[in-house]
Amino acid sequence: MPSREIAQSRDRQLAGAVYLHVPFCASKCKYCDFYSVPLDTDLAAAYVRAAQAELQWHSRFLQRPAQSVFFGGGTPTVLGPALMEPLLTAFAPFVGPRTEFTVEANPGTLDAEMAELLASHGVNRASIGAQSFHAGELAVLGRMHTPADVARAVAQARREGIANVSLDLVYGIPGQTRLRWAESLRQALDLQVDHLSIYALAFEPATPLWEDLRAGRTAEVAEDLQRAFYYDALEAASAANLEHYELSNLARPGMRCRHNLAYWHNAQYVGLGPGAASYIDGVRRKTRPDLSAYLQAAATGCPPPADAERLTGPRAMAEALMLGLRLVGGVNRRTFADRYGRDPVQAFAHSVGKHLRMGSIIVTPDVIKIARDSLFVSDTVLADIIAEGQLFSGRSPDVLNTPPHRTDKGT
Repeated sequence: MPSREIAQSRDRQLAGAVYLHVPFCASKCKYCDFYSVPLDTDLAAAYVRAAQAELQWHSRFLQRPAQSVFFGGGTPTVLGPALMEPLLTAFAPFVGPRTEFTVEANPGTLDAEMAELLASHGVNRASIGAQSFHAGELAVLGRMHTPADVARAVAQARREGIANVSLDLVYGIPGQTRLRWAESLRQALDLQVDHLSIYALAFEPATPLWEDLRAGRTAEVAEDLQRAFYYDALEAASAANLEHYELSNLARPGMRCRHNLAYWHNAQYVGLGPGAASYIDGVRRKTRPDLSAYLQAAATGCPPPADAERLTGPRAMAEALMLGLRLVGGVNRRTFADRYGRDPVQAFAHSVGKHLRMGSIIVTPDVIKIARDSLFVSDTVLADIIAEGQLFSGRSPDVLNTPPHRTDKGT
């Protein structure tokens, strides 16, 4: 590394969070638009070597140990123990006794051997994509596991010492009723999970489910029913002693996902793997979602191809406010002003004034936050803030510049 780059790396604030995108799945779910390809052992082995190299290239941006490490996908556990082990070993220098180390898992791929391997390398949090406890709904989503696999996977993780378990559930599945949704919630909460994520089903363009919608083979659940699903989940989780801390996330006290909190607090993070994003020193960088290009770059000793942009001024403030408003507690006005030089209420007077009059947000001398009754439709508030930031930075407000790391998924 040139001496100037060494000096710069010493001066910069290091990222406390690192994400690894594992772009392989046994099969593609009908609703998923996250970048992934079918598992091929040779490709996966090449990917592991490339990911190890990329980690070394970007290690100078990372704290040691990191505050959080997160393997997402795709389906990380589909790699199997032989390929997972060298990945875990590569991350060992960034894992300490206080590091939150999460691995996403499909309920059908978290067996005893995999759970033991993960736990032995410091993984202390499993994020399991249950999605539903109804076999028919799983079939609609194109999931391969059964409802019984979820309880087995949770028990297996805990048996091997992975005590912190999170489940994902999806609502708004075609044909879903409030009774069935309540049953999925009950079964998830009966497992005494530490964290629960609830996501509205999205019909993403070019996915099989979207094609079914266009062809009239399926239909979206009515918005008023989806709203009922959302608030039913908040009530059920609260009764089970889970606190609602982010639009789609609930956790037992002290068990909030520290990795995702780094995104929502607009902290620095490093993303590895095809399609992953990083945010370092005000620059957002996204590796192109192309496994072939990723592997070719690694084979030639080069960093993977990526697109980058520097966020400054109103756009940087807008993104920080938008991310922070995802948190139920909202954004601390003084902390925001200390970081960006302006109070968020004044900086986004048009959007704040509009939604304050509508009752969508609450403003106090200390915080700005989304009102509870408007949490389900918070996207309208967040979109207006992003548009206002783009307008005052001279960019078109028609194309919303959303953050690169989405958390509305489950493996």
